[in-house]
Amino acid sequence: MSDVELKEAPGVRESHELLPLVVEIIPGQAAEGLIDIYEPGSYEGTTLRKLCDRTLSRKEWTIEEQLIIEDINRQLKGGKLLCRGREIEGHALDYSVSERTEAGERYLYVPVRVIKPQEGGSHGPAEGA
Repeated sequence: MSDVELKEAPGVRESHELLPLVVEIIPGQAAEGLIDIYEPGSYEGTTLRKLCDRTLSRKEWTIEEQLIIEDINRQLKGGKLLCRGREIEGHALDYSVSERTEAGERYLYVPVRVIKPQEGGSHGPAEGA
């Protein structure tokens, strides 16, 4: 009986590893962010933080993407990387959800938001506070 369980568990994990992983790093309250695609297997055993660092350290971005990176880096000064309301600490697969493109191709998606806590009084007087 335990042999059956051992055979089923790797099959489930294997199906995730055969899908590309799309990591989107979104600065602050922006609607869109920087998207990076990792080929199946290239992210296995890698933490989400390491993938975010790898994405942000890449140099071959368009001008529009470079502006998003600048915004992300501004937010990161004193800010945090969050995914689904919690700080990123585990493996990328722990945060991923399976989605489909319009053409029906499956992929794993991880939205990461960069949040910088508001500092009281640094942006002028707070009204109604």
